[in-house]
Amino acid sequence: MGASASLSLCVSSEKNNVHYPLPELTPRCVFGVALETLQMHGQMVRGIPIVLKDMVEFLDRNGLHHRGLFRLCGSVARTRQLRQRWDHGERVDLELEGDVPTVASLLKLFLRELPVPIVPEPQRKQLVLRSADVAEMNQSLRENLCHFPDINITVLSYLICFLSRVAAHSQSNHMPVENLATIFGPCIFQ
Repeated sequence: MGASASLSLCVSSEKNNVHYPLPELTPRCVFGVALETLQMHGQMVRGIPIVLKDMVEFLDRNGLHHRGLFRLCGSVARTRQLRQRWDHGERVDLELEGDVPTVASLLKLFLRELPVPIVPEPQRKQLVLRSADVAEMNQSLRENLCHFPDINITVLSYLICFLSRVAAHSQSNHMPVENLATIFGPCIFQ
């Protein structure tokens, strides 16, 4: 995806500094659960899974300059423990209990375990772009994105905006767009 296409997806509520109250979590699994199910069970805020929002916000505050972000593995035991707590409906305060490599590992795990990937199979086939003209590819991409389920496009936009911020700090975190694509492509497309 071209940089201009990914940036056109970004809609930042951070500029408005609007904070929405988080719903109370209930003891339901959040890892390995379809986006629609998370939404149905109140596990989302403004179309974003609460667990994803918590991890992205933590990494925005603490990980953008972390060298090797998303390449270094977090503690397996800590990753398992935090995942279980979320799956039991607990609110996890990542500022107190998280570390950058573990939260980065959890973020990738959450995306990999979605039963239906963010880019579902039917739309994946439509995204194959065969043009050398960047403007034509961007137009085709915009048209194809219209066929995505709303919930998927919301999560994809949120994730792309976050990854754009990570790439903007690639001088310190060593995560340029190419590295992020290598790491997140399998998570998004499965």
